[in-house]
Amino acid sequence: MEKTYICLKDNPVLEICNYRCRILDYDRLPVSLRYEGVGFDDVMHGWTENRAMSVGRTNAKKLLAGFGISQSNPYLVARLFHFTSLTDCYWLKEEGDRVRWKDVSLFRNKLEKTVSATALMGVPGYFKDKVREPVETRIHTPELTVQGLAAKAWIREQGGLYLYKVGKKELAASRILDALGILHVGYEEVAEERLARVADQKRIDSIRNAGEKVVKCRIISSEQKALVPWEDFQMYCAYHDMDEYAFVKEQDPRGYYSMLIADYILGNEDRHGANFGFFMDNRTGKLGKLYPLMDHDHGFSEDDGIISQTSETKETLETAAFKAAKMGNWGIDYQAVLGMEKPEELSGEQWDGVLGRIRRIFCEK
Repeated sequence: MEKTYICLKDNPVLEICNYRCRILDYDRLPVSLRYEGVGFDDVMHGWTENRAMSVGRTNAKKLLAGFGISQSNPYLVARLFHFTSLTDCYWLKEEGDRVRWKDVSLFRNKLEKTVSATALMGVPGYFKDKVREPVETRIHTPELTVQGLAAKAWIREQGGLYLYKVGKKELAASRILDALGILHVGYEEVAEERLARVADQKRIDSIRNAGEKVVKCRIISSEQKALVPWEDFQMYCAYHDMDEYAFVKEQDPRGYYSMLIADYILGNEDRHGANFGFFMDNRTGKLGKLYPLMDHDHGFSEDDGIISQTSETKETLETAAFKAAKMGNWGIDYQAVLGMEKPEELSGEQWDGVLGRIRRIFCEK
C-alpha cells in the first residue's frame, strides 16, 4: 500500500501505510487526531468524512451532478480536492504526488464562479471537464467542503474571501450582537451588482419573493490561524481525560459565557459543536480563544424551553444564560438593544421576544 500523508501546509504530520498511522508531528496534528493511539479508522471514518459537505445541503445534488460525482461516497468527493478546507490548512497527500500546498490551497487558488452560482443560487452547471487526472489538475473549489444545510458559496472579492448565503436573520442577529458588544462574525446584505454576477434576475427575484435576502460575511480563518470546532476539541478531551468546560472557562471565559447569553437573547436553537470552537495557531498547533459567534439563521425561535447544546449540564438556553449572567456582566450592553429600533428582518413577535428575554435576564434580577 502506498503511503499517504496528512499535511499541515507543506509539512507532513501523520503518515498512513498498510492501514497503520505513524505520528510525525504530534503538536500540529489535527486536534481530533491528537493522541498517541491514533489509528486508520480515526482518519478514514472520522477526520476525512467531516471534510465533505452534506448531500442534504441546499443545491448539493446539483453540484454533485455538475461534477459527475457519486452522491453516496463522501470520501470520493473529498478526495477530488485533497481533503482541503477553508477552516484550516490540512490536506491529504498521496506518496508520489508532485503537488504542494500552494497548488491545492483554497485560500490562494482561483475559485470557479460557475460552481459558486450553482452552490448559492441553484443555477445548473456542467463541471465534469474540470475534474481531471493527474492529481495536479483536480478541482479547486470550497463548495464541496462547506458544512451546514443552507445554500451558500464562497466568493472572492477585492477585500478577500466572503461567504455568501441565503438568510436574512443573519442581518438582524449581527446588528443585535453589535449593540450588545458580543464578538461575532458581521453580516451585510450583498449589493445588487455583486449578486448579478452569480445569478440571473429571475433567481434573485425568487429569493426576494420568498422574503429572504442574500447576505455575506468575511472569512475569519487564514493560512495563519485555523478554526477547531468544539466537537473536535471534545474528542481530544475524551482521549486525554480532560474537562472541556473547565478548559474553555479558563481559556476564554468572556467568550464562552457571552455565547450562552447571546444564544438565549437571540432564541438560537442551532448552536452545536460544529459551529463554535477555538482558533488554532498554524505555526504551533496551540489553541487560542473562541472564534467569533456565527451561524444565526436558526435564531429568533419563539419556542420556550429550547435546550442548550453548549452547556456543561442538561439545561435550557434560559437557565444557561441566567447562570452566565450571574458570573459577570462580560461587557454586554443590553441597554443599547432596548433602545434600538426593530430590525426590518424580524417580525414584531420575534423582536418582542428578543426584548423580553433581555429584560428577564438583565432587568428582573
